[in-house]
Amino acid sequence: MKSYFSILKIVLHGRSAGKILLATVFSFTFSIAVILCTFGLMDGFDHLLKSGLRHSSGDLLVTSKKGFFLISENLKENFESIRPLAVAPVIQTEAFALYQGISKGVLVRGIEPENFSQATGLKVELPDDGLVIGEELAQALKVGPGDEIALTFGRGNASSDSLPTVRQFKISGLIKHGIYQKDLRLVYLPRKNLAQILDVKEWVNLVILTTQDPAKPLESLEIIQKDQQRLRRLLEQDYFVRPFWSEYSFLIEAVKVEKLSISLILQMIVVVAVFNIMAFVIYIMEKKAQDFFFLRAVGLSLKKLMRFWFISIFIVWAVACAGAHILSMFFNWSLANVSFLQIPGEIYVLSSLQIRLDSTAYITVYLVSLVWVLIAGLFGYWRLKRRPIVQGLRQEFSS
Repeated sequence: MKSYFSILKIVLHGRSAGKILLATVFSFTFSIAVILCTFGLMDGFDHLLKSGLRHSSGDLLVTSKKGFFLISENLKENFESIRPLAVAPVIQTEAFALYQGISKGVLVRGIEPENFSQATGLKVELPDDGLVIGEELAQALKVGPGDEIALTFGRGNASSDSLPTVRQFKISGLIKHGIYQKDLRLVYLPRKNLAQILDVKEWVNLVILTTQDPAKPLESLEIIQKDQQRLRRLLEQDYFVRPFWSEYSFLIEAVKVEKLSISLILQMIVVVAVFNIMAFVIYIMEKKAQDFFFLRAVGLSLKKLMRFWFISIFIVWAVACAGAHILSMFFNWSLANVSFLQIPGEIYVLSSLQIRLDSTAYITVYLVSLVWVLIAGLFGYWRLKRRPIVQGLRQEFSS
């Protein structure tokens, strides 16, 4: 190690060498951070989207072509064939939410809080006479817990029932799914109250099934797809079985495709940073050429000199990786706390974004960057090896 630090002092002697090295390390750090953050944003978007959808839809949604239906014993047996962790019967209907002249179209769900929470992993504290609405809807209506809003329900096409029904409800709480449209539209009522308003008794028009633990991230969609296919074969043709992501399947597929294509494009940023490293290598080789060749002339072997270069290249890579991790953490914090980085949910679907990085992302980005930086190291080795000692000494004495 003594010989390493001695050579390092020679390399960094003078102000310009140190400044160029710092600039090189920063550019490489920033390049890795950009790719990490891009990977993290893609994975974070995918995770938040799936999590938000599961919190509102469970794993599978069963509906009928006829609209409302009774959950018969035969239907229950078919549900049990996929061994669900929870089954949540739901009444779902459209309505208008009104408050002080402001109106919003909403999707009202009549639920039983206990089994709905088991099915979706979303805790809904819903008293018998209460109403829970999404956070975005509360902001749009400018209401909060304790306020009363009116819900206007349609009553069919018969002449005697053509007039809508208007009911007042007190807001008992707010809820957040993580998806902007869900937080803007969904309203929750006790199922028995909504059944009474619509006069449907024990009939429902939606059943939410959960086969995987909603508290754990879903790594693969294939398990849900297999359960969907099995249940679809068992149920009659009158029923539809949809996975929770069916509404946003195009987005999930787009993220997969874009993640690969963008990662390939962003490698150009790393290549530019590697060119900076090569430029630093060339600068040091030319600026300190006489010192290197003099050291070789007095006994420093090419092997030790190359060991110095590759150790230095590895240290630059390690520092850049550590710096990129810190920058990615800072950017993730900024996404949550800096106002101008907040995303419009009506455009990007999610209420917020986050950077989510797993070990696979780190290993992939760091290994690819290590390959590039080793290429720069080999370039330096090639430049030094192709020039014999005699030529370096001749250059020293002629100067």
